[in-house]
Amino acid sequence: MRLVTWNIARGTAAEKAPFILPLLADVLVLQECARPDEINDRHLWFGTNVRKGLSIQTFGEYRLNALPVRQDVPPFFIPLEVTGPESFVLMAVWAQKEPYLYAEGVSRAIAAYADLIGTRATVLIGDFNSNAIWNAEHPAEHNHSAIVSRLDQLGCSSAYHEYFGEAHGSETRHTYFHWWKEERPFHIDYVFIPKLWLPRLERVELGSFAQCEGASDHRPVSITLRDVDACT
Repeated sequence: MRLVTWNIARGTAAEKAPFILPLLADVLVLQECARPDEINDRHLWFGTNVRKGLSIQTFGEYRLNALPVRQDVPPFFIPLEVTGPESFVLMAVWAQKEPYLYAEGVSRAIAAYADLIGTRATVLIGDFNSNAIWNAEHPAEHNHSAIVSRLDQLGCSSAYHEYFGEAHGSETRHTYFHWWKEERPFHIDYVFIPKLWLPRLERVELGSFAQCEGASDHRPVSITLRDVDACT
């Protein structure tokens, strides 16, 4: 199973297809994506601006079902159920500045869904707009390190950090280039997976600056998991 997230910096999925199709996603989460012409159980979209929202798409035998959004949760932290060869909860993330600045909004959303995350296999995937290097800009209980700690308690780990053996805030590979400049790299896009899935984690890939130059200031994050049957 391949899970992919990418902030496409506006436009349609069709326009960015030359970059998306080679990723071979089973589950694809796109931020800043225009509303598709058709909404169905393989392609859901959430947003208030038809040119710029959160798109979740599945391929093959996988299907989507939107779960109820809880009250007072910051926008664009969307709970869904993925069904198919493997079923799990997907939290699609596109962190915003309002009503809470980036990490704090994600932290509060995780708290709101803690019972769900803690009791079901859950993937949290998307543009968190967050990194431990900015911890001081947020309340200690809602900064990036608090997010990582809380998800650890709920049984989830960042696939990138587990795969490459790097600490949060010390990433050597980057997912975002500020002002579209190669010399301004940051790591702000994540895929958190259940710890029970870690033995199945086969590969984590990040697009390079050159691969998507001109298409987006972000780079896709892709993770590959061995099928359950292959691990038994």
